[in-house]
Amino acid sequence: MPRPATRSARSEPASVQAAIESFLAASRQPVLQEPGELPFPLQPGQFELAQKAGALLVSTWDENRQLHRRAIAISEDRPGRLTLTIERFGGKLGMIVLYDQAKPASAPLRKQGERHHFREHLRGLLRKQFPGWRLLDLSADLDLEHSLSANYPRALLRQGKRAVAVIGAAPSPADPSQALTYGLIWLDYLRRREPALQLDTLALFLPQSALTSTALRLRWLTGAKFQLFTYSMEGHSQELDPADCGNLHTELLPAQPHQRSPLHPEADVTAKGIHLRGLPVPEPAAIAEMARLRSAASPDRLNPLYTRNAEGWLDSQIRRHLDAVDATLQPAPLYGQVIAVAGVDRAIADILAVDFDGRLAVLELKAEQDIHLPLQALDYWMRIAHHAAQRDFASRAYFPGIQLRPDPPRLLLIAPALNFHPTTETILRFFSSNIAVERVGLALEWRQMVRVLFRYRGAEGPS
Repeated sequence: MPRPATRSARSEPASVQAAIESFLAASRQPVLQEPGELPFPLQPGQFELAQKAGALLVSTWDENRQLHRRAIAISEDRPGRLTLTIERFGGKLGMIVLYDQAKPASAPLRKQGERHHFREHLRGLLRKQFPGWRLLDLSADLDLEHSLSANYPRALLRQGKRAVAVIGAAPSPADPSQALTYGLIWLDYLRRREPALQLDTLALFLPQSALTSTALRLRWLTGAKFQLFTYSMEGHSQELDPADCGNLHTELLPAQPHQRSPLHPEADVTAKGIHLRGLPVPEPAAIAEMARLRSAASPDRLNPLYTRNAEGWLDSQIRRHLDAVDATLQPAPLYGQVIAVAGVDRAIADILAVDFDGRLAVLELKAEQDIHLPLQALDYWMRIAHHAAQRDFASRAYFPGIQLRPDPPRLLLIAPALNFHPTTETILRFFSSNIAVERVGLALEWRQMVRVLFRYRGAEGPS
């Protein structure tokens, strides 16, 4: 956003008014926005311009709000956007922006305004929930260096030597359940940045829709104290006990192991039809051409048959070369997507296997980098652990003839070696020691040959 003009750049009120009127005439959906506030749609009868005392008074209102500002200069004028310098009480300068919501180029400005508005809402919530604490840091800006998203405002509170890291999530448009990922990253970063502070708490301010999923995850995280708050946009907030935020609801689907298809050595028969290297086969006659294009030696690597559903292809490779990944796992039977979780979009391929001692293993696969992989895997793992403890798998005919142990399953995160997000180790440091988690990094040529480059337990990494 442009900087406000200095006092020397003051414009004539008539020229400022003419620029606004020209902007309005060229706009289909004009709005006015002040940093940190939601925009005002500039509707007929709810907007007024008046020259007064050497400045232009800009007024707008709706059913719940009103805004009156003295515009003294034009800071920026370009198609679809007009930035005005305003003069506040006491002579302080600020800015307001008019833009056309109908133009695609205005989307980043609108999203930034929404983020900054929720940032200020979070500021108010913190004053109420942490009276007497000093707010040292509050931001809703993107920080690529430290993998912090602009969608989740973050803060640092201090009282003496004690400090609290804070993460918040607006009701929309981003998924509020993803706030925990960034909260753990933020807490870890602050501990390194502020070594003199006692930073043992992460406070999460979440809408109602994210409470249950986040509370269930918190039960399996250690290394910090967690405070969970819910709020309303009317300014109300309440601290909750994660243990009271809902139970684990999960459904174990009928056992449906993949079967080999006689059409091709790498084709599988699944509940959803015949698949070749993770892609559905539209008709048997097409399988030869699919196999030619969807192969490591494909003559056309831009063809959709090669590029689509990399996770499905990786799943197919792991199933056929499981011994190369972990020789302690039985090569068959293997199951995929055995848990139904209402309202959760998995976006991850997974395999449920068992080792030769009867202990289950959850294999989470990702072909592309994903910062949320550890916590998404945790969502699935905790449900498998629940059914294992209840001995539900044997009663649903999983792994026939194998004596299954009720122990919590192992968790293997499997991805090309360079595609683990750099924060994966950070998040895994918060996992409970009861979760036997491993990262398995594969060589780049996994489409041709499955080869393990590294295997780290827990949050271990290269020395």
